[in-house]
Amino acid sequence: MNRLHQLSQTLLQNIRDNEDYPELEFIVLDYNSADGMAEWIKENVNEFISNGRLLCYRTNQPLSFSHSHSKNLAFNLAGGDIVCNINADHYTGKGFARYVNEMFNENGNCVLTTIDRHKTKKDYHPAKDVFGKVCVKKDDFLKISGFDERMNSYGFEDWDFVNRLELIGLKRVLIDDFKYLEFISHNDEERFSLSADNLESFYINYITPSVSEVLFFYKDRSYERGVLIDNSTINSEDLNYAFQKRQYHFEYSVQRPGWETGHWDLDNTTLTLIAEKGCGTKTGKLKSDLNNNTYFDVNGKRYFRLADPSIIKNILEFNYFSYNRSLLEENLETNTALVNKTFGKALVFKNFQPTLPIHI
Repeated sequence: MNRLHQLSQTLLQNIRDNEDYPELEFIVLDYNSADGMAEWIKENVNEFISNGRLLCYRTNQPLSFSHSHSKNLAFNLAGGDIVCNINADHYTGKGFARYVNEMFNENGNCVLTTIDRHKTKKDYHPAKDVFGKVCVKKDDFLKISGFDERMNSYGFEDWDFVNRLELIGLKRVLIDDFKYLEFISHNDEERFSLSADNLESFYINYITPSVSEVLFFYKDRSYERGVLIDNSTINSEDLNYAFQKRQYHFEYSVQRPGWETGHWDLDNTTLTLIAEKGCGTKTGKLKSDLNNNTYFDVNGKRYFRLADPSIIKNILEFNYFSYNRSLLEENLETNTALVNKTFGKALVFKNFQPTLPIHI
């Protein structure tokens, strides 16, 4: 959605770099973009639409971008035996299609990816910008019902996708030739929206040096509360960790059952937290300590207001990614490969012909 500034740099180059492979179709999915993508394609690459090398689809339905749904929709529209996700900011590299075909001929049932979860290659450190580049047989994509569409924001949907393909017996094969991993560099603000505009205030209750409880108060009177754990230092008093290596997937995590959500209200010095999902109501008082630092006392817990913008940004970013990551962990722990009942469905228009809608 709205990635014409990148697509206009990569699409023509990618088509030309794979001219030596005739059994290839490029699909561009215009995911309700408002940046003139359709007009640019008509003016600049119409010749490839005419000769069948390029197929363009547009859907007007999504109001916001979903990485999982958009990838599922594009893969469903693809007609080839092997489907590859190439983000708008990705260059395929010269001869990539032939390379993909060779890798599948050599490795049989596999998924071609840049995500080395098992750390099989010591010096393999591709940029996170290319984590979304993944190739798989269309039949295997269908077997696991695609990308998990519960993950409707940015992050971890590609990691989870490859994990679940492994669960059905596919071999993870790494794209280890870096000439196929070039991309247009850009900052995180273009990848995902991390806005603190709705944040009213942020409070923290320090439990131990490794565990803290945090409270997000938002301007719409909603709140989120959770316990953050530093897995690299927790239980440091245990002498066993002087000899044993800690085992964890991620350095930071949210203590189960995860984030508590609800609504808050402040009447003079009385704070009221009304939790959703039957967690009840909590009340607290605004107080001051001996150093005149104000805090909320909620059932004997002291929540101090944190004002450092860099720390707040880091925790907001962690919070942004934590939901998708929790789904990834859930799928791993339960050995769940099949996730969606329906996936990649939308009303689309082929090659920008508004009179020929396709229901998929």
